[in-house]
Amino acid sequence: MLLMGAIVWFTMPALMVIQHKSPRDYQATVTALQQAIAAKQDWKAPAISDFQKTINEAGHGPIDKVGSIALCNPRYASRILADPKNRKVTAFMPLAIGVYEDGKGQVYVSQLDVGLMGMMFGETIAEVMGVAGKDLSAVIATAVGK
Repeated sequence: MLLMGAIVWFTMPALMVIQHKSPRDYQATVTALQQAIAAKQDWKAPAISDFQKTINEAGHGPIDKVGSIALCNPRYASRILADPKNRKVTAFMPLAIGVYEDGKGQVYVSQLDVGLMGMMFGETIAEVMGVAGKDLSAVIATAVGK
């Protein structure tokens, strides 16, 4: 049992976060993601966070370019949130896509495997997050050319 626990503990981060290399520079990647989100039915990007700017302005930088794009699908969200027992998942709503540049100038896009996460909750959450995860992967594939 301890061995199984250790395996799960060490493999979960690799399973939960998916990283993609972008062929574009940082700003072009952010723009491509915004366009892909806008083109996907019912998806919205309500906020873009520039962590580099925030951290540098607070005097804790400098750091490489790093940020995230919040995205949501009100149709999917309403299906989950209609049931009060599902509202605990608001802790990770809206979803987000990370965008960051390493010290060598390579840009990456990261996503949470929301389909896998949804399975842990079951029922409506699993169903909706499974579909949302496929949409999220399609958005990223469009933006990074995969």
